[in-house]
Amino acid sequence: MIFPELTFCPLRYQAIHHGDAIAVQQGTKTLSYRALDQYVSKFCQQHSADFPQGQHLLWQPADALTTIVVLLGCLRKGWVLCPINPAFPPEQAAAYQQKVDAVPLQFTLADAAFESDNTDGLLLHDITIAPQQRLDLIATSGSSGVPKAVAHCYENHYYNVVGSQGTLPLQQGDGWLLSLPLFHVGGLAIIWRCVLTAATMVLPEQGDSPAQTLQKSAQHQAYAAVTHLSLVNTQLFRLLHAGFDLHKLSVRYILLGGGVASPTLVHEVQLLGIEVLTTYGMTEMGSQICTGAPIFTDDGLTSGVPLPFLEVMLSYHGEILVRGKTLALGYYNAGQLTTLVDSEGWFHTGDKGRWEGSQLQVIGRMDNMFISGGENIHPEEIEQCLLTIPFIVQAVVVAIPNLEFGQRPVAYVQTVDNVLNEQELKRILRDRIAGFKVPDSIRLFPEDVVAVGIKVNRRYFTRLALETADS
Repeated sequence: MIFPELTFCPLRYQAIHHGDAIAVQQGTKTLSYRALDQYVSKFCQQHSADFPQGQHLLWQPADALTTIVVLLGCLRKGWVLCPINPAFPPEQAAAYQQKVDAVPLQFTLADAAFESDNTDGLLLHDITIAPQQRLDLIATSGSSGVPKAVAHCYENHYYNVVGSQGTLPLQQGDGWLLSLPLFHVGGLAIIWRCVLTAATMVLPEQGDSPAQTLQKSAQHQAYAAVTHLSLVNTQLFRLLHAGFDLHKLSVRYILLGGGVASPTLVHEVQLLGIEVLTTYGMTEMGSQICTGAPIFTDDGLTSGVPLPFLEVMLSYHGEILVRGKTLALGYYNAGQLTTLVDSEGWFHTGDKGRWEGSQLQVIGRMDNMFISGGENIHPEEIEQCLLTIPFIVQAVVVAIPNLEFGQRPVAYVQTVDNVLNEQELKRILRDRIAGFKVPDSIRLFPEDVVAVGIKVNRRYFTRLALETADS
């Protein structure tokens, strides 16, 4: 794979060298790289007089195509994109806007956006960009209150894509489904992967789930072939139980992240001939840190090997430390950029891990650990053990106060048939983990729980456990 030079706009490079390649497809509608380039040029021209270079733009992603245009336009003009979760309540949104010093951006594409302009014969020239200049401020996922704003430059995203190519190859003609939110780094990373390789960004039609998009892809030749998927464990479960034949799909790779994963689901997909790659990543590292075909261990799955252009080390206490070209510029707050690293350039992730050969296995957040009767308990370790049980789809473990032991674990699970035999589940757990780690109570997920973003809201389940502690 020949990548655009770091100092060139990648979209303009693809428009010159692979102009007829399909950049975006939604249903039967397509947009070539040459046409997408023209939309980005028009966006830049429309707002050139509105914002100086370096202006922070608050952006609430509406539709995916518009977000793609805005992101690539910011790269060309030197503006800083600050995407915000549309689900933020007004007070939280206002506080985040103040934190990132941003002005709201109002921009919509015409309804005929997928009708490609006639660009035949248009002479295009390379556009030079500033790869180490601040490009975006991305809110950390899984945060409560006002999240941290992580500042990246284009170089961070560039080396994340180039580094992942050996493990997760992508090329022109491949299609990656945009199945993750575009206000978090995981969704935006799909855009960078596709634009840097001239692959196709496949957008779900309005209201369609990933499973519905894949089903249409399998049934209609006019729909884009989806070869690559980014999913979290719950999405993978829904896909496998969507009622259609996965053998008919064109999917070759599934990148599975967002937390603990079910070995049962991974094995089920592998039997279908689809390569499942587990990954460990974070906003501060521009997305992926480790990726690879997982090793099945007694208590779950590994998260792959460290990618090129970065380093991973475990501290004396088992904390995962990272550094390299993909490491963000810092945390931004009201005009101040705070460094992420210690004196030796390491970012302390706050995650605890261990090595399984050359692969990293993530144990859990160090700040999630609690002490019960003098014993350290990592809730993610119990969650991972629960997910090794075939009928468990999702699991969350939280701690509640206990008079005798200080704190004790409580588990919430989602099962395949929404039925729970608590005593049987505890018996299975006692055979797999230390007795003091077995939760005092195991409950079903509330029916009205709605996942926000791509990570489980642990604080919600803690409040729920406290409210029902005496029931």
